Amino acid sequence: SRHEALIEFSNRHYYEGRLHVFPSAARKVDHLGISWHPTPGGIYYSAGGEPKTLERTNPKEAQALVDYLAARLLATRPGERSFGVVTFALGQQRAVQELLDERRAEYPDLEAHFTGDEPVFIKNLENVQGDERDEILFSIGYARDQKGRLRMHFGPLSHAGGERRLNVAVTRARQQLRVFSTLTHDQIDLSRTQSIGAAHLRDFLHYAAVHGGEETASPASAKFNSPIE
Repeated sequence: SRHEALIEFSNRHYYEGRLHVFPSAARKVDHLGISWHPTPGGIYYSAGGEPKTLERTNPKEAQALVDYLAARLLATRPGERSFGVVTFALGQQRAVQELLDERRAEYPDLEAHFTGDEPVFIKNLENVQGDERDEILFSIGYARDQKGRLRMHFGPLSHAGGERRLNVAVTRARQQLRVFSTLTHDQIDLSRTQSIGAAHLRDFLHYAAVHGGEETASPASAKFNSPIE
């Protein structure tokens, strides 16, 4: 990790602060750390709803991610910076893949980023372990459904030990993690779930919003013993 924000959350939640992390020269850098990409108004089409083709997807969030990624790829020389996409749900992975395939057909110049030593990948929480790229785009996906309801169940994250999957997902980036999310931390009601994974997701969304510039907070690492420090 080239920026402390990329490992600080996991260090606190999973490694009991045992990792010794070099502090970054600047808390906020355009090409490093955590970036927050809110996508308000997105709908998560849960299983069993209509239309069936949109089950377990958040189309608006997938579109926002692909719009951003395609623009970045077109503006980046192949081999200069590697990219990957991580989603929570398999349905969202497929939605992103389909939209990106359309862009690849429209812009042949994108193809150079899908070959070589570190091609662009699109994976879900279940199969991303071991992968890493310079920049990771993370789609949360979950949001209110077509009827305005928000379930406090977040797929494999809500199962026993599911919080470890979140740790894997948020530590795939060497330089920058971009979080695309309709869901915000204050929408997760911990009185409606006992899941540790849900609690960690709530904390992570707040963390991403703070480090991404959406909110302000005084990080623990900013408490010093003297003015000169």
